[in-house]
Amino acid sequence: MKFEIRERDRRALLLLGAAALVYGVLSFGLLPAFDKLKGSSGGVTEKEDQLRKYRRAVIRKGHYAELLQQARRNLADAELRFIRGDNPSLAAVELQTIVEDAAKKTGIELSQRNITPARKRDEVFNEITMALALDATPSQVSGFLAEIRNAPKFITVRSAQIAPAQVLMEAPKKGDFVKTMHANITIAALIPTAVRKS
Repeated sequence: MKFEIRERDRRALLLLGAAALVYGVLSFGLLPAFDKLKGSSGGVTEKEDQLRKYRRAVIRKGHYAELLQQARRNLADAELRFIRGDNPSLAAVELQTIVEDAAKKTGIELSQRNITPARKRDEVFNEITMALALDATPSQVSGFLAEIRNAPKFITVRSAQIAPAQVLMEAPKKGDFVKTMHANITIAALIPTAVRKS
């Protein structure tokens, strides 16, 4: 028995073979390559960011020594703003001198002062405080607080209680009423525990 393939079946077989070939090329060649390219495009942005970081590092490489020197100068300037902590007695005297100079500039008489010994605040700083009592006008008190804020050393007002020295029930019959305030102020200064080596 002789088996003969008709023309129509031959075309169908050729078409089936061509379809199988196209399917094989797409499945095993083009689609994996496309997936690989798609995955690579996601990594490109990551590589670009990494390249930018490397470029910044290369550009700044020469500036690091200069930046370190500038940071050391800034640190030395900032350390000059602290009261020296080598000797607690000298630190107390320096704080007292700054406060008394501020009082003299504003015309205030300090009626009471009490300096506490230096206490450890944290690993880097000790703190010394000074409690003051004074009677002055409102402008003198604000001027005194401004002088403390603008002092050459880093000093803060820890607490302030300000009240009128006398309560006025009615307007004075003769002359002007002088407003006097009574203030209890606590001033604090940070002193370094040790000199830093750079």
